[in-house]
Amino acid sequence: MASASSSSRIHRRPAQAQEAQGVGQDLLMSLPPEMLDNILRRLPFDKLVRTCCLNPAWHRRWESIPNLDIWFSAGSNAAPDARVLCRCAAPVRSFTARVRMPHFYRAARWLQAQARKRVEKLILKFDNPWFSRSAGVLGHALFACRELTHLELCGYCHFPHAPHGFGGFPNLVTLLLSHVAFPFSGGAAQLEHLISSAVDLTELSLNDVKTSHFDDGAPAQRCAIRAPKLRVLKLIMFFDNGCRLSEEFPLLEEAIISIDDLFWTLDYINTFRRIRNAKRLLIETDSIQINENPLQGISWKFQNLRVEITKRADENDEDFANGEIDDPESDDAIDEDIIKAEISDDLFANLKHVSLDGIKCLPNDIWFMKFVLSKTRLLESFIITFGYRQISKSYLDACTELAMCQKASPQAKLMVRLSDEPDSI
Repeated sequence: MASASSSSRIHRRPAQAQEAQGVGQDLLMSLPPEMLDNILRRLPFDKLVRTCCLNPAWHRRWESIPNLDIWFSAGSNAAPDARVLCRCAAPVRSFTARVRMPHFYRAARWLQAQARKRVEKLILKFDNPWFSRSAGVLGHALFACRELTHLELCGYCHFPHAPHGFGGFPNLVTLLLSHVAFPFSGGAAQLEHLISSAVDLTELSLNDVKTSHFDDGAPAQRCAIRAPKLRVLKLIMFFDNGCRLSEEFPLLEEAIISIDDLFWTLDYINTFRRIRNAKRLLIETDSIQINENPLQGISWKFQNLRVEITKRADENDEDFANGEIDDPESDDAIDEDIIKAEISDDLFANLKHVSLDGIKCLPNDIWFMKFVLSKTRLLESFIITFGYRQISKSYLDACTELAMCQKASPQAKLMVRLSDEPDSI
């Protein structure tokens, strides 16, 4: 009898284990629907769809989750099928995807699916190299995404021509365009309308945006940027694309500017006039082009400004990397007395933080740094990163001059270093 009882217990254990396993599989399904939705929303979309394979009860569960943030696992090479995207519940809160070259055509289909889902945040990153002639295709379904509050397009892609009567994206708060082209007549006007129609726009980034065909040699058409509620502005142009700041931005907090192609023009000066309310200003420039005073004509005062200036350098320039520069007595030297007379004494009166990156020890670089140190009374930190891989005579001479000039701002912490090196003084 004991043996039979023991045998019975042995035979019951697998059944009990299977029953416990079955209960475990249904634990999630026993949760309140809102709680389960919150859990499933945290999954990348490719893994979320795979939950349909768990058991019959899960077969279409993912399709009922509203306000999805659609994104994909890191390293996932699978391009989402537009037919699967159409099965998502509306509304969709955000859609983020990297578009690889073999699947450029699919982006337009994804937009068709998302337009029906009232997507609010759209991020598409086209993974094509800079030398590729293949441009991403968005398609006209983009204009049906009227509920967009965030639009971010990165990589070489063509923005479609808007249909007649397009009223813009009225709810847009963030617009980030990087290497995006408007390759048609009226492209500048469409970009201008896209910005001005977003009355609540607070962040705008235009990085190497093309507003027309540049092959015909015709001058770029003007795109007037108007956004009275703007708080963050990034304007980078490697050539004149016609984009201009047409009004001041009273709420501006941060500006990143690189407009070398406008040097020595009134548009260059007016750009800085429009952003004089910024609290943080980063200027990216190539000091080789600045053979005259870039600050000439700036007579207004920047309030509570922090400045960071990046000097672009050719990484393949061995002379530069090794610290060999032009003769300081060359024609590029700046007449300091003339410039001092042209610049307001309180231009940098409230400046607290300065960071310069990629400095080359050219005469105008040295003069500018000495000038800032001499004109600031509230400066707290002055960080200079020279674009050299090793110590050179020019570097040592510059350090000596700056250390002497720091006496004008003894409260400031001066940090001078080589590229990718810790602080040296």
